[in-house]
Amino acid sequence: MKRSALLGAIFAAAAVIATPLARAADEINVQVLVDKARPAADDVVRLTYTFSGSGLGGTLRLPSNLPLKNLALAGGPSKSDQMSFVNGVFSRSLSLTYFLRPQGPGPAEIGEVSFGFDEKTVKAASYLLDVGPARGHGAQVAEPEESDPISTLLRRRDASAGHPVGAGSAQARPLIEFRVTPDKTTAYVGEEITLHYELLTQADVQGLEYLDPPRFPGCWAEDLEKPEKPVGHRDVVDGRTVMRFTLLKKLISGLNPGTVNIPEAKIRTSVRVSADPFGDAFGFFPRPQVMDLVARSLTFRILPIPGDASFHGPVGRFDLSAKLDRTRVAPGEAVTLRIRLSGTGNLRTATESPKVDVANVTLYPPSVKSDLARTGRTQVATEWSYVLVPKESGTVTIPPVSLAVFDPAEKRIVTKTTAPLSLVAEGAPRGAAAAFTTAETTLPLPPAPGPSDGPRTAAPPGAQAGVDFSHNTVTLPLWALGAIAGATLLAFGGVFVARRHRARDAWAEALQPEPGETKERAAARVDRALRDLLARRYSVPESASVSDVLSSLAERGLSATRIEEVKALLADVDFLRYAPQLGDYDTKIAGLRERATRALPRLA
Repeated sequence: MKRSALLGAIFAAAAVIATPLARAADEINVQVLVDKARPAADDVVRLTYTFSGSGLGGTLRLPSNLPLKNLALAGGPSKSDQMSFVNGVFSRSLSLTYFLRPQGPGPAEIGEVSFGFDEKTVKAASYLLDVGPARGHGAQVAEPEESDPISTLLRRRDASAGHPVGAGSAQARPLIEFRVTPDKTTAYVGEEITLHYELLTQADVQGLEYLDPPRFPGCWAEDLEKPEKPVGHRDVVDGRTVMRFTLLKKLISGLNPGTVNIPEAKIRTSVRVSADPFGDAFGFFPRPQVMDLVARSLTFRILPIPGDASFHGPVGRFDLSAKLDRTRVAPGEAVTLRIRLSGTGNLRTATESPKVDVANVTLYPPSVKSDLARTGRTQVATEWSYVLVPKESGTVTIPPVSLAVFDPAEKRIVTKTTAPLSLVAEGAPRGAAAAFTTAETTLPLPPAPGPSDGPRTAAPPGAQAGVDFSHNTVTLPLWALGAIAGATLLAFGGVFVARRHRARDAWAEALQPEPGETKERAAARVDRALRDLLARRYSVPESASVSDVLSSLAERGLSATRIEEVKALLADVDFLRYAPQLGDYDTKIAGLRERATRALPRLA
C-alpha cells in the first residue's frame, strides 16, 4: 500500500510538471506577411497568414470575414501545407493566402483576426498599409496556389518527365537562393553601405564553393562577418519557412562621386532533394544535386559631399574628446595630450591630425593609434597623442581643438570641438642642477703653486684646502681622448647592430610558418613586419592605404625598383586576405614569404 501510494504521488507530480510543458509544445505561432506595404490604388495586395509550431494540427476554422479598412477581398483564401526535413530538423507550416484590392489612396488596415485549430484559437495581429495613387496599369489577381497534394505530386512527376507544368509548380519546389541585400542604394562619398550575402534554403545543403566571389571595384571594403562555418537560423521568407545562412557581411563605401557597379557573385553547392516518388524507392532516399546559385549585381549612386566636394575627412556620427595624462608637472617635464574621435562611421578617411596650438610649451608631432576593426561591434575610434613640455612655471591653457566631420544623417559638414584644458607647471625646472655640499666635495690637498702664484696663506692645522678649478686645468693625453672616442663609436655601433639584429629576428619570426596557420594569418604576419619596417625606417603610418604608402616612399626618395617590390608584397597580402576559402594556397603563401625574405633587408 505504501509503495502504491508513493507511485501515485510520483505520477501525480509528473503530470503537474508535464502539463505546462505539453501546453508549451502545443503552441502555434502565426505570422502576417504583406507583399506590398505601400501599394498603389490599382495594385493587388497579397496577404499571407503563416502558421507554425509543433501544435499545428486538427481542423482549421476560418473567420467568417476579414476586418478590412479601405481594402476589399479580391480572391482566396488558398491553402498551402508544407513539411520539410532540413538539416535533421522536421518542421511543418501552413499558409493561407488572400488577395486584397485597395479602395483608394490613403491609410488602410487589416484588423486583428482569429483562427481556430480544434480546441485552440490563434490570433493574428493587425497590419497597417499606406495606399498611394494609381499607377495606371491593369492589376490582375494572382492565381491561387494549388492546395491539392495529389495534384502537386503529379505536377512534380510531370516536370521530371519533361511535361509542361503550371504556375503552381514553382511554389512546390524547395526554395534555394543566394541573395545579396544592401541596407541602402544611395550614399555619400565615404559613407558606409552594409551588404548581406545570404543562402536561403528549404533543402539540406552540403559544401560551398565560390565560382565568382564577391568583388567591390571602386569601393573601400571591409569584412564585418565572414564565418568559416556558417550557422543557419530558422526564418520565414515570402511566407515559407527556410534556414538562413550568412555567408558574408561586407562594409563598403564609394571613393568618388558617380555610379558604382558591384558585379554578381556565384556559388556552387550540393543540395539533397527528394527523388522521383514513383521511380526511386518512393522518394524516401534524397539524392545530391549540384547547383550554381547567383547573387544579383548591384548599382549604387555615390553623391558628392554637400558644400565641399573635395572633403576627405571622417564620415559618420562621431564625438571628439581631449584629456591630459597629468594636470600638474614641473617646467620641462613632458605631458601627453590625447585627442580621441570615436563613434560610428568611416574613420579611414581621417588622414589629417587635429590642429593643436598651445602657447609657452614645446609641442611635438602626434602619434596615431586607430581601433577600426569592427568584428562583433559597431564603434570605431582614432586617437592622436601629442607630447607637451611646459617651458616655465605658470598655468598653461590648452584651447579647444576642432575637427570637421561629415554627418550623413544631417547631410552637412559639422565641426566637433573639445572643451579647453588647463595644465599647471610649478616647482623647480626639470633637469636643473641642484646645489648640494657634502664632506666628499673637497679634496685633501691643494694643487702645487705655479711660478706666477703669489704667497699663500697656510691653512689652519687639521683643515682641508679646497680645490680652485678656476685656476687649474686637467690635461689628458691623446691616447685617452682616442680611447674615449673609440668607446663612444663602439657603443653607438653596438646599439645599431643590436637594433638591426632585433629587427631581423622579428622578420625571421614573421616569415616562419606556424602550425595550422590560415592564409589570412600568414598574410597578416608578413604585412605587420613590412609596415613596422616602413614606419620605423621611412615614417610611413602603419594604417596608411596602399596608394598612400607608395606615394610616401616616392617622396622620401626610394627607388622605383624598391617601390615596386613593396607594391607587389602588399598586392599578395591583399589577395591572400580576401581570396575565398577554396583550394590550396600553400604555393602562394610560400611565394609571399620568399619575396618578403628578399625585400625586407633591402628596404632596411
